[in-house]
Amino acid sequence: MEATKTGAFERLVAGPCPPGGELLLALAAHFRPVDAGLASFRLDEMARSLFPVAEEGEPRDIAHAIATLLTDEHRFTTDDSSAEGLLLDSVLERHTGHPLVLSALAAEIGRRAGVAIGVCSTPTGWYAGIGETDRLWLIDPTMDARPAPTGPVRRHCGHELAFGALTGLYARYVRDGADEPAQRAARLRGRLPVARHEAG
Repeated sequence: MEATKTGAFERLVAGPCPPGGELLLALAAHFRPVDAGLASFRLDEMARSLFPVAEEGEPRDIAHAIATLLTDEHRFTTDDSSAEGLLLDSVLERHTGHPLVLSALAAEIGRRAGVAIGVCSTPTGWYAGIGETDRLWLIDPTMDARPAPTGPVRRHCGHELAFGALTGLYARYVRDGADEPAQRAARLRGRLPVARHEAG
């Protein structure tokens, strides 16, 4: 719930790279009132159902459980055109969102269940990922039919996820003629220390 307090985004980007879900929630609070307690409760409730399989520790089974939770039980779908689809609290409420945010949501649920999980991308999409480089299980968090992942897989930190979300928000606000939130997205994106990740 700290993620939506005044100045939370700035505090998070100033320190070590935070989990993507936490940073995306703080980002959303810059564009709309966010009920952090409700968002955290929803994330915890989804994570709670993963506890039994997370304790077993088999990456394949955990990946399958997270995918089933999001697609079969909660029926998340893709919304890659609206600004709402890039705001984590809205995605939790509407059960539809941009693949970047849905993948961060899957990773946040896994993290809250005690799983070592991150967000990955390929040239064809965004995924949550569990495992090591030689055997990585990718989780598609929507029930939409999409091409199978192909090409190299890249892992992303929370700063990079926020950068991608803010780039998308900026484009959508400009498209919709919403100048003030577009400028806000550009300012927030400028505060992200992505250069240090590119250098590493």
